[in-house]
This record gives sequence, structure tokens and C-alpha cells, in this order.
Amino acid sequence: MRISKHIPSIFNDVVGPVMRGPSSSHSAAALRIGRICRDVMAGDPGRVVVRYDAADALATTHESQGSDMGIKGGLLAYEADDPRLIDPDPHLVKAGIEVKFVVCDTGYSQANLYLISLENTMQQAEVLALSTGGGMIEVIRINGTELSIKGDRVEDLKLSAKGIPLSGGEHSGEFLKRRIFPVLPVGPPGEEALPFNNCTEMLAYNRGRQLSAWELGALYESSRAGISGEDVLGMMRNLHGIMRAAIDSGLKGTHFEDRILGAQSAGYQKKLDEGRLAGGELLHKITLYVSALMEVKSSMGVIVAAPTAGSCGTFPGALIAVADSLGLDDEHAVKALLAGSLVGLFIAGSSTFSAEIGACQAECGSGAGMAAAGIAWLLDGSLEQCMGAASLALQNSLGMICDPIAARVEAPCLGKNISSASNALVCANMALAGYEHLIPLDEVIETMDRVGKSLPHELRCTALGGLSITPSAKKLEKRINSQ
Repeated sequence: MRISKHIPSIFNDVVGPVMRGPSSSHSAAALRIGRICRDVMAGDPGRVVVRYDAADALATTHESQGSDMGIKGGLLAYEADDPRLIDPDPHLVKAGIEVKFVVCDTGYSQANLYLISLENTMQQAEVLALSTGGGMIEVIRINGTELSIKGDRVEDLKLSAKGIPLSGGEHSGEFLKRRIFPVLPVGPPGEEALPFNNCTEMLAYNRGRQLSAWELGALYESSRAGISGEDVLGMMRNLHGIMRAAIDSGLKGTHFEDRILGAQSAGYQKKLDEGRLAGGELLHKITLYVSALMEVKSSMGVIVAAPTAGSCGTFPGALIAVADSLGLDDEHAVKALLAGSLVGLFIAGSSTFSAEIGACQAECGSGAGMAAAGIAWLLDGSLEQCMGAASLALQNSLGMICDPIAARVEAPCLGKNISSASNALVCANMALAGYEHLIPLDEVIETMDRVGKSLPHELRCTALGGLSITPSAKKLEKRINSQ
């Protein structure tokens, strides 16, 4: 099995997946892991036991944030936006798949770890996999043998009769053939060398070329994925259409029983129409668009994780609101998404989008940095101003904790998405007005990574600290769990 350094992609790591569910690092990643497990078992998962480590954030959030749902959907070979994810249990029964979830001491200390045992009449398998943030995954061990499957290519495995992965001359005897199919939209890196890997390299590359931020984003992804620049634009147009549809759906009102926050954007619009809210037109539009996206997510509607489901409102909500406020067409918004995605690429390459590793600064903070760059581009900012805006927005996000109330990705997530989108707007304006960001973007990203890893475990999406453990939050959690 070839193990190589991860090279991020806009459509794998930064903008996507298209999904349902509360959390990309929980539900979408778990679905992808479940699908790979199904392939390991040749389409017949049989009896499945999923183990979460007692010291991991998944121990307290696997049910409320959709990991269990995602695993079930993956074992059924569903896509991440399949409507059947809302209630997969009847489909499991029909397919003859038994699934059990256990919290225990797995013996492993990695964050977001899934230890999955599967058994059917022909085969047994134990799969060890990680969710690495934003829906990205890596299978790191099958039946005790180390390997690396990230879901970006077809993997042809040869297993012994006992299911052990084989290599080299061990293939002389009888073996099982298992084909693992891709779960990511973009395949492995092409042969073409990437134009840059970080912000410093990008700025140096662009000297004398004078390409805009969106053009550099399209160039990177074209080189990374081995597709044309027009294909890159086409893929982003499709994602923008899904984002726009989610905003429109959310503004009309959403309904879902199993959530702690109802549809609130309609009430905001009513007060706005009555002239009872302070602020400018654009700030109100940002609040409404971000709220709409988050409410669609919480009602199991279809959204784009950008860069994660928990922060799905910040980046697209801010950019599309600004584009609409300026009277710009959809193509401007699409290109702004590519411009902002550059920042996400640099974060994916040097840090993480996982709140379990980097807290909410890795999710809403990253979304703010991406949005700030995209807004600066919409305002005709230079490449340097776009990156300066991102630096300012990330600086303002350092130390943002992840403390979900009732272990749900709803509150204070909604407020953090709205404040992060507002932060992005302010920082874009500051950059264009000549405010100095002082610290280069690459150094801010390195700092964000260091700060996130130094935060206490309780403040990194475990629901064991911050607002999660206030008396009111615990009372709410008890009430929800008793329903």
C-alpha cells in the first residue's frame, strides 16, 4: 500500500462534502468509513461492532452529532446527502446488517478514532479508521496490518483467508480480493507539480504573473486534480447552487423535531421588516443567510460543508450575502468561493478543520479567514489584501473553544457562525482600508494549530467543558435525552 504525504484539494478538503447531518467530522466522515468497511466485506457487512474510545470526544458526541447515523448509512452504501439517512434503521434490518455501538478503552489515543469489527459467514475484519476533519478520513489498519486508505482512489486489496492484508510474495497461496472504491469527489494528485503549497510560496509564485485570488485557486485545483480550469469552475458552480438552494430553503422556514433550536431566521426577518433591529442592510443579510444555512443543517437538509458542517454558515453565508448586497451575479460569488478556498487549502495543509483537535477556531475561525479573503476579492482587493484580510480574521479567532450545548451542533454554533461571518466582513474592510495585519497568514495558521492543540480536552468538542456543563445546558440535555 502506497503511503504518501497528504496534498489537500479544494473539493475534497475545503468545500464539501455535500451532505446531511449535524457534523462533517462525525456524520460525513463516519459514512465514508462505513462505506469502506462495506467494501472490505464485499458488500455484506454482517454483524458490526463500532467501538469509541472512552477518552475521545466521540465517546460523548457519537450519537448526538451523527457518527452512529453516518456509520449506518455507509454500511448501506448511501451517499452523504441521501434522505434515508434521517432514519436508516429499517433499511439496516431489511439488509440484514446488525450494528452495535460501544464506548470502551480501545487502547488507542488518536482523536476521532473508529475501531470497527465486522463478521459475516465468509469473513471477519477489524478496521481502524480516523476522521481527520471536514469529512476527510483515513483507514490506518485492517486486521492489525498498517496501511493508508484515504478514499481518493480505487484500492485493490488482497487478503488472506483470515482477512489479513497481503503484500509482496505472500500472494502465492489462496487469497480474497477486495476492491475499495473512492469516497471523495477528487482523485489522487496528478503528475503535474503544484504551483505552491502555502501562502508564502503563492505570493512568490504570483510575482510577475499578477493572477487574482480566484485564478490562483482554480490553477491550484486544476494542477492538483488533473482537470481543466473550466471543470474547476463547473464544480464550484454546482456547490454554489446547493449553497444558494439551502439559503432559500432556510429562509422559508425549516421543521425538524429532534433539535434544540427552532427556525429563528423568520423571526429575525419579521423584526427587521418592522424596523426594530439596528445595523446596516449587509449585516442583516449576513445574519439571515448564515442562520438559514445553519437551520437547514440542523433539520437534516442538504448543505455543503465549507469547511465543515458545524461551520457551514460562515463562509458561504458571508460571501453570498456580500455578493447579493453589491448586486453581483452568481459567477462573482463562485469566483469568490475559489478565492476564499485558497486560505482553506493552506489551513488543510498545515493545520486542521477538526474541532476535536483544534477547537472551534479550526472550524468557524477557518471559515472566517476564508470568507474574509473572498469578500476582499469581491471588493476588488489585491491578492495581498485578500491574504491580509484572512490573517486578520484568523487572528481574531484564536482561542475560540468548542463547547456544544446538549452535545448538539446547534448552539453556541449558530452565534459563532454569525459572529465569524461578521468578523470576516470587518476584516475585509480593514484590509482594503490599509490596516496592517502584521503577522503573515502562514504564521497565523501555525499559531492557530499550536493554540488549538494546547487547549484543554474539555474545550475541544467533547461537551465536557465551557457552556456544555452549565446547569441550564445539562438540564436541556437531560430533557432532550429523555424524549
